[in-house]
Amino acid sequence: MGVEAMSIDWNSYEIYDPGVVGLLDSLPRSTARQAFDQLMAAKPARIEMLRSLVRANGVVLGTTDTAVQDLNDWFRANVEPDRNKPGRLLPEWYSVVNDISLFLGDLMIARCPGLRWEFYIWGKKDVSYQRHVIMGFTDSPNPKVNVDIDRWLATYAHRIVASRGSIPHYGSATVRGVEIDIDAASASMPEREIEKDAFLSWLRNVEQRC
Repeated sequence: MGVEAMSIDWNSYEIYDPGVVGLLDSLPRSTARQAFDQLMAAKPARIEMLRSLVRANGVVLGTTDTAVQDLNDWFRANVEPDRNKPGRLLPEWYSVVNDISLFLGDLMIARCPGLRWEFYIWGKKDVSYQRHVIMGFTDSPNPKVNVDIDRWLATYAHRIVASRGSIPHYGSATVRGVEIDIDAASASMPEREIEKDAFLSWLRNVEQRC
């Protein structure tokens, strides 16, 4: 059974401050590393902050598949867009994305003890460059294989709010002399169904690979 959207009780919730400004891949290595170290140090407190938030809103944070699905249902029902920035989330929800990612990442490591959190530094053009990722997979000869659970979850959240009408507007662009309406092109693409069990799917994907 899914969880219906509710008015979220934010009273005891504190938004996470990463201590840096800007995209991690554009920051100096030392600054991005400092942000990583701070996040790892704050991880236990952030998971407890998440636990308090969901408990105040009727959900028990737990590590069983049932509890993970309850968390997924709650998130999918309640994640909110920023009304002033179509396609973006409210700042509180980006912080929740951060917290849930830490929780799910730790759960992946608990279920597959060979995995670990890592500061990703291989390839400046990689989408996970200088971000916190899960590494240590033994199913691939490539030691750089990773799971960027925070990026997965943020993408999932953006797809959810987009399905409810909060869609960014890109306007048009000229490509090789041809003007393309990017918004119209995006609207014409078939929409993927929003997964109801994304969290469990990610966990199972990782378990199969470790």
